[in-house]
Amino acid sequence: MRRSLMLTRLTLMLFTAAAPVSALASSYDQSPFGINGLKLAHARHDPNVWANASVKAKAMKDAGIYWDRLEIWWHVVEPEQGKFDWSYYDKVARFYREHGINGMVILCYSSAWSNGCPPTDDAERKRYANYVYQTVCRYKDTFKVWEIWNEPNIPTFWRVPDVKGYTLLLKEAYKAAKRADPECTVLAACTSGPGNDFIAGIYENGGRGYFDAISIHPYSMAGGPVSQRLDRIYRILKEIIRSKNGGKTVPLWVTEIGWTTQDPALEKAQACYLVQSYVISLSNNVEKIFWFCLDDWGEKWGLVRNFEPFDPKPSYHAYRLLTQYLGSPGVAASFEGYLKMPAGVAAYVFKKPNGERVLIIWTMEHITRRIRVAQRGEIRAEDIFGNRVEVCNGVLSVGSVPLIISGNGLKNIGAVSPAFNPYIEAPGQNLLNNGTLNVIHGASPAWWNPGRFDGTAGDGRFETVAEGRRGTMCVSIAESGERAAWDSTPIPVRAGRRYRLVGWLRTRNATGNNQLGLFWYTGDMWHYLREDRSETLVGTNDWTKISITATAPQNAAFVRVNLIGEKNRGQVWFDDLTLVEE
Repeated sequence: MRRSLMLTRLTLMLFTAAAPVSALASSYDQSPFGINGLKLAHARHDPNVWANASVKAKAMKDAGIYWDRLEIWWHVVEPEQGKFDWSYYDKVARFYREHGINGMVILCYSSAWSNGCPPTDDAERKRYANYVYQTVCRYKDTFKVWEIWNEPNIPTFWRVPDVKGYTLLLKEAYKAAKRADPECTVLAACTSGPGNDFIAGIYENGGRGYFDAISIHPYSMAGGPVSQRLDRIYRILKEIIRSKNGGKTVPLWVTEIGWTTQDPALEKAQACYLVQSYVISLSNNVEKIFWFCLDDWGEKWGLVRNFEPFDPKPSYHAYRLLTQYLGSPGVAASFEGYLKMPAGVAAYVFKKPNGERVLIIWTMEHITRRIRVAQRGEIRAEDIFGNRVEVCNGVLSVGSVPLIISGNGLKNIGAVSPAFNPYIEAPGQNLLNNGTLNVIHGASPAWWNPGRFDGTAGDGRFETVAEGRRGTMCVSIAESGERAAWDSTPIPVRAGRRYRLVGWLRTRNATGNNQLGLFWYTGDMWHYLREDRSETLVGTNDWTKISITATAPQNAAFVRVNLIGEKNRGQVWFDDLTLVEE
C-alpha cells in the first residue's frame, strides 16, 4: 500500500521480558471479507474526514464488508519521545465502534527522530515495542488484530530490507502486544509478493512462536489469479512454512491483493479477478482477504470510482454478490472441496452453516464449455454481474466469467473432495502461459513482453509473425544491441528443484547470443538472483530444438523465461516453449 512515511518521537520504556505466547482462540468476527477501505491515517487533516468516512463505511457494509485495514502511525501518536498524543486515533477508534466495523491495524512506521529509518538497533526496537504496548493497551477493546509493519521486504517501506533485523523487531513487538492484550492476534511478515524467502528467513532467524499468523500481498504480474497461478503460489508457500515449522502450518492472511483498471475496458476483468482471488484463497484456507482498495486512491485499484455521486464498478457488485451467497458478517460458508469436472473447469463447493451448498465455477481458459451438474432438485445460476444463466436438466454453459450456483438441488451433486483440485500440475505439465505463442494480445503474444519487465533488454526489432514451425505464430528479434529478449510473466517455482526449458529456434545470418534463459527472482517478484542460459545458435539454421536444465536458487520464488537475441546483426525466431518441473 502506498502511504506517507513520516517520522515520530518517543521515550524508552523498559519491559519485563515475556516468553512467546501461543495463539489463543480467535476473539474477532470470523468473516473472511475485508478491504483496505477508509484510510483514515491519510485523512486526518481533511475537514470532512468523518462525513467522508461515514459514506465509505456505508458502502462497505452494503457490500457485506465489515473488516477494514488501517494504520496507526507511530510518529502521529508519539510526536516526541515519551509524549503520546491519542487525540486523533481516539476518534478513529470511536468511529469503528459506532459504525460496527472491525479494524485490522498496521503498527507502522519509523519514529519521528529516526530520519525515516526503521528500527534497526536494540534501543530503537525497544522504543517501537513501547509504542506497540501503549497502542494495544489503549485500543484493545476496539481492535484485536495487529500487523507488524508493512512490506518490510522491499526498500519502499524498509530502507535496506533485512530479515534478521525485522525478526528482532517482530519478537519485541509480539511480546509487547501480548503483554498488553494476551487475546490479541499478531500478524508477521506482511510481504510484498508471497515473500517465500523472507518468511523462511523469519523462521531461520528465530521468529517461530512470535506471531499468530502470517500475512502476505500476492499481487500479480501475470494477469488474473488463474494465469498468475495463485493456487500454486499458496501451495508452495505452505510447503515452506511446514518445512520450517515442524511440519505444521500457520494461519495465513492476505492483507492486500488487487488489480487496477487504468483501462476502463478492464473493469469487468477486475470483477472476475476479485471473485477468483477470493475463492482460490478460501479454498487454500486463507483466513481473511483484504482487497486493495475501496476507491480509486492514487491509481485505479478501487471498487468504486466516486462517492459523490456513488459510482461503483462491476467489482463492487461482484464483491457484494459473493458476500450475499457465502455470508458476511459472521462465519461464512466453508470450503468443502472441488466438484470433479472435465479438464479446464474449476468448480468450488462451499457449505453454509445451515448445510446449504454454493457452487462457484469457471473455465480456466478463455473458452466456453457445456457442463453437467448432477441435479436432484431446483438449482439456480447467475454470473457475477447478476445475469441469470439457464440450467436445463443440470446442463449449463460456463466460461471464464465465474458463475454462482445455488439451490436445494446441490445436495447430491456427486463426489466433492479437496483432492480434485484442478490446478495441481500433472508430471511433465508445461508451466508456461501461452508457450505456443499463439494467443495474441495487441501486438504481442499474451503473457510475453518485448524487453524485460524492468524496462531493460529492449534494444532490437521485435516482431510477432505467422512464421512458426507449423505456420502458426512465433516471435523474433533482429538487429539487436547489447540486451534484447522476450520476457515471460513470472512463474512460481520451488527453490532447490530442477526445471527444464525446451524451445525451438530458427536463425538467419545470426550473430551474438541467441538462446533461452531462466531468470530467477525472490518472493517480492523484483529482486533478481541469477540467470541460466542455454547454448547459443548463430549463422543460418532451420528450426532447431534447444534446451536448458537448471536448479532454482535457494531463495527463488519465481522464474521468468527469456528468449534472448543479443548483439545479433541478423534475425532469430522462437516457437513452442515448454517449462517443466522435474
